[in-house]
Amino acid sequence: MKRIFAFALSALLLMSFAPAANAAKGAVLNRDRPQTETQVRTGKEIAGLTKCSESPKFQERAALASTPKDIARFKRYGQALCGDDGLPHLIVDGRWSHAGELFIPMVAFIYIAGIIGWSGRTYLIASRKEKNPWDNEIHIDFSLARKCVLQAAAWPALAEQEWRNGNLLKDDQDITLNGPR
Repeated sequence: MKRIFAFALSALLLMSFAPAANAAKGAVLNRDRPQTETQVRTGKEIAGLTKCSESPKFQERAALASTPKDIARFKRYGQALCGDDGLPHLIVDGRWSHAGELFIPMVAFIYIAGIIGWSGRTYLIASRKEKNPWDNEIHIDFSLARKCVLQAAAWPALAEQEWRNGNLLKDDQDITLNGPR
């Protein structure tokens, strides 16, 4: 039962099923402020945020940019949404129009972390088959490590295959414990 719950929780977190925030919309949210050009043009308001290119505080900060790198960064952030502080804010409400702000980097991070973890796991399992497996933990066998990293690029499919075969998890009695029991 613990495994099923852990698997279900992991799947739900991975797919980012979380309720969207239901803040008040329209004039109720910001009665004391007139709508910006973006809000009038699109008819939408996202938590009181305005387009950064229309934010006076953002424009002040952008005017202080001196290097070409900073100027390019402020130009790129001009398309984002800013708060009253003039700083860009991430929109994480499930809209695909804002997927590049959090969802895509999050998936990339999980995928890369999975590659690192799966390649290390595969390397240690492959090292156990050697005559002196502890030598491969101290002195890295680069040809074996390269194979493991390249193989780990397909870690989601490999993990599912091992889950279905029953090889992904070990029984509690197969796990060695250090220290007092």
